[in-house]
Amino acid sequence: MSIKNPSVSNPEPVEVVIAVTRFKDVLAPEAAGAGRGTDYTMELRRPHPRAVIKGNGIYVKRPGAVLRFTIASTGTDRQRYFPVGIAFVRDGNDHVSDEHRLGHPTFPQTQTRVEGCALQVDDRFPAETRTVRHKFSVAIQRGSDGRIGIIDPDIIHEND
Repeated sequence: MSIKNPSVSNPEPVEVVIAVTRFKDVLAPEAAGAGRGTDYTMELRRPHPRAVIKGNGIYVKRPGAVLRFTIASTGTDRQRYFPVGIAFVRDGNDHVSDEHRLGHPTFPQTQTRVEGCALQVDDRFPAETRTVRHKFSVAIQRGSDGRIGIIDPDIIHEND
């Protein structure tokens, strides 16, 4: 069974491959002072008209798109990693509701799908007049031992 795309207007999801380059167990005692984020690279599986990756940011044009994240290992790391969840937080604008700050209207939790090494979210960026940045964290679990890591890039919504 494959993850189905809930979007009718843009049937092809933005396929993002996140490759773990150095896994960091967020629950390990030595992780407390050394930074908890897992090191990664991120790229589009193929070009997409709605999105581009620059550095650690995914730039998505309004009105958003379906985003499919596949968690992979690198050539030297043959581990398998599985996404277990995703969380969002909107940068700036302290005068919004908790739901808006946590990205619920833009990334409806009911549309999030996890299957194997892939996680899919429906990005419903509203037609705002300015650029909006969301930090997001993908929680991943290493298959060989069940340890938990965090991957922490950005999604930047741009107007056309």
